[in-house]
Amino acid sequence: MRRPAVRETYSTLRSIKKWVESEETDDLVPLLKAGDIKPHDLLAACHSPDNEIAWAAFLTLQLLGKSECEPCAASISQLDTSPPMLCSANSREADYQRIEMWLAKKRTGAGYECGEDFEPLTPMDDSVIYALILDGSPRSRSILDNMLVVEKTCTKEVSILGEVLEEATALIVAAQKGGHNLKIEPDKLGNSLRASAFFLPQEYRRDSDVEVIFENNAHDRVLLEMSYRCGNLCGRTYYVVLRKDGDDWHYDLIRMASIS
Repeated sequence: MRRPAVRETYSTLRSIKKWVESEETDDLVPLLKAGDIKPHDLLAACHSPDNEIAWAAFLTLQLLGKSECEPCAASISQLDTSPPMLCSANSREADYQRIEMWLAKKRTGAGYECGEDFEPLTPMDDSVIYALILDGSPRSRSILDNMLVVEKTCTKEVSILGEVLEEATALIVAAQKGGHNLKIEPDKLGNSLRASAFFLPQEYRRDSDVEVIFENNAHDRVLLEMSYRCGNLCGRTYYVVLRKDGDDWHYDLIRMASIS
């Protein structure tokens, strides 16, 4: 007879697999609810030999803002092929070191090792870049500058991540003005978010869609989807996490969910 804890771990693993296969928000929400109560099951999944399972477990812990996210990120980052990951905009020394070591491996005597991928930064999740922008410290600015050098050295055309890196200086200023100490009224959530969404193009903010996906049990963390359309086959959707500190809310995580 299996122990209950084992059954619960298997249940979490099934939920992860279901979300990985569907990539639908409807399958993400049950996983977030389970992970909010039992994050250790997600941490166990971080050690899965299946890279998709491990990555999905990390992403769930990242969205939830759980302390288990840090050992999960450290575990996955130990793989030579794995890009650095951050759990939130509150960067720590270990976070900086992971990114700096990853960039250092790309340096050669003659410049940078671009590899076979024409977009060398593509393996990196864009949430890392947005976390550095939200942090805005001199060290974060230096890392973003180095990322842009790699991008320009190794690419002929600007990539999606390259677009963000080219605007990083202006985005840092905008994030410092509107990304922290947000006063959000529940009945005016959409308007509050649209006004502060520095990561969306200015011309699309007013008509962007805002949808609450999940709120944790402590009521101090909210996951939203923010999206905009710029044409019939043009648009982007972002996962956005707000973290409450006292009476104020802060952007804690921004990552692109889809692009068309």
